[in-house]
Amino acid sequence: MNLNIKPIFWRWLPWLIIALGIILRLDQYLFNRSLWLDEAFIAVNFIDKTLWELLQPPLDYSHSIITPPGFLIMAKLSITLFGNSDFILRLFSFICGITSLLLFYYMAKAYISNAAVPLALFLFVISDSLIFYSSEFKQYSSDVTITIALFLLVTYIQTHSLSLQRLLLLAILGALAVWFSHPAAFILATIGSYFMLWNGLNKEWQQMIIFAIVSFVWLLSFLAMYFFTMGGGLETSPIGEYLLHLWKGWDTFMPSPFSMEGIQWLYDKYLKMFEYPASLGIFAVAAGLFLVGCITLLAHRKGTLFLLTMPFVVVLATSYFEKYPFADRMILFLVPAMYLIIAEAVIQIQVKLLSYKSSYVTVAVQVILFAAVVNYPIYSLQLRQETKPVFEYLQKNVQTTDTLYLYQWVEPAFRYYASNYNFNYNDCHIVTHQQKSDFTREIDYFRSQQGFKPVSVDKTQCILGISGNFYQVQPELEKLQNRGRVWFVFSHIGEHERSLFLNYLDTKGVRIDENVQPGASVYLYQL
Repeated sequence: MNLNIKPIFWRWLPWLIIALGIILRLDQYLFNRSLWLDEAFIAVNFIDKTLWELLQPPLDYSHSIITPPGFLIMAKLSITLFGNSDFILRLFSFICGITSLLLFYYMAKAYISNAAVPLALFLFVISDSLIFYSSEFKQYSSDVTITIALFLLVTYIQTHSLSLQRLLLLAILGALAVWFSHPAAFILATIGSYFMLWNGLNKEWQQMIIFAIVSFVWLLSFLAMYFFTMGGGLETSPIGEYLLHLWKGWDTFMPSPFSMEGIQWLYDKYLKMFEYPASLGIFAVAAGLFLVGCITLLAHRKGTLFLLTMPFVVVLATSYFEKYPFADRMILFLVPAMYLIIAEAVIQIQVKLLSYKSSYVTVAVQVILFAAVVNYPIYSLQLRQETKPVFEYLQKNVQTTDTLYLYQWVEPAFRYYASNYNFNYNDCHIVTHQQKSDFTREIDYFRSQQGFKPVSVDKTQCILGISGNFYQVQPELEKLQNRGRVWFVFSHIGEHERSLFLNYLDTKGVRIDENVQPGASVYLYQL
């Protein structure tokens, strides 16, 4: 019996790629890395808050403004069913990461050429960013999944008659999406504009009015979420001004696009997004292929081009008004569109070359182009701030008379993990009055809400650092002179800042022990 291997290979290739994606995401998830600072800011709220308390802004550390309520509900449901742990807190993100593999496959089949599907799928599967955020206790993985699901909803609408039942389903799903994902608002704005524009160009006025009504329902739901959980925006949040200050400092808001500064900003951000969050190889090649893909879609699939690129425009416009940053993980939800367009470009270049070059040359060019945009190494386990090994080491080696000094940014992780390692966060105190600052940071906000009052150094064995800046905490470090054995615990600290601490402590005492982990460390000094 003659068995044609080629059709079988191409039929199973997408599923083999998806299987690879599951393995990579499972590997990252099962490693069970420590919660890093941004995760801990949210996780501490699940220690003793009820579901209703979680949905009443602000959260401890005031992160309700950037955490969708639907994400909090899913996390609370997970720990209610299975118990509170890092694994369970990240379960929803992991499920979304796995689900997105399947959904992206079907999205690719609907939006680009069949030959481009395996290429796009492979880029999606090996993306360092997507792998990492599939095991992150943050909403970015679910942002991607919901984005893809909404794009698939478009194809469902296009291939089915618009019954009242389907219109209601469309309105309800869109209205729910914004409660689970803030970027869903950008995708829904794109979808609503697409259908109204399409029906308007075809003079289908009734259909246009119907989609205008559906879009209005989406808008009402978004406004309800915006004012209920975000209190009307960053400007009204206790730490909103601080976040805006950070994002401005990171240059995430677009200047006027009609100025030289704005043009340079757009150019820099355009190239940067292929490095991160897209996690691609040679950025210039990826950027060029993206433009080629856009031109190809403009010629053959204008509707697809509009749907895939309009969210970029909407986010940029929002960035211009300083309502949403165009940077890094905040635009992770745009990555699926980038992979689809780049994969389509590679295939279209192949098609053009075949018209006047040999198949060997064409394949060679295709392989070179695709290899150029693949990031090497393809995948590596990502760690941020491994505080759990530090706390475990501390538990095994601390003596009853020892003192702990917690660097300010380690506090949320310590508060979350304390009971796991026989520590009690409630035994910790500040020993210095809170200094005035131009901005209210998350930890400062929490301490002010809890009414923290400084105590004398000799009345506590667990000291909460008053600041992340060495020069601001130096006076309280001086109070530890002749204290005896003191453990200094750090995380989320730059190398320069840590050197300032250690160099100072080396002049005041003797370093007798240490344990250094990725992004976290502890040092024992005899003072």
